[in-house]
Amino acid sequence: MSELNANELYARLDEKLRDIGWYSGVPEAHGLLTGLACRGFPIQHINNKMYLFELDSEQNSASLQALYELVLQNLESDDPVFDLMLPSDDEPAFRRADEIANWCSGFAQGFCHDGDISMLQKTGPVKETFDDVMSIARIQADLSGDETDRQREDRALTEIEQYLRIGIQLIYEEMVANPNPKEIVPND
Repeated sequence: MSELNANELYARLDEKLRDIGWYSGVPEAHGLLTGLACRGFPIQHINNKMYLFELDSEQNSASLQALYELVLQNLESDDPVFDLMLPSDDEPAFRRADEIANWCSGFAQGFCHDGDISMLQKTGPVKETFDDVMSIARIQADLSGDETDRQREDRALTEIEQYLRIGIQLIYEEMVANPNPKEIVPND
């Protein structure tokens, strides 16, 4: 998909979500649905979770259901890196930082929506990555810097996005795709 098409898709989806009453935009909605997917909610049961979006009609939840299907397809694809729905790299750093934080906030809301945080009380990659997601949810861009500072922020945001892409795929693999991997015992 070309960058222009990805940007157009993002803009249209953002407009559609705002039209149906979800004013937080695409990143938070995508993060929330990704959090649900990483907890293993199958597509046939996602309608039971639409209350999280506080939308009134069945028609409104159809758009979110279609987005959830895209999330699941992306997580289950052979591509080892998950795609985040975030503004393009051409956007100012402060907007990108805000939307990355919104995405992470949505992810946390979806992942812990039912109050079950038992998986977060364990040690391991899921907890570590989730802790990082929570830290990233609090990031803010510095608007006072010069061009060099802005370039550094852009690089840092790109690194954060890459970390999230890999980390979310890891969480999905640990929680859903391979929830109880067998211990590999070396042959003597």
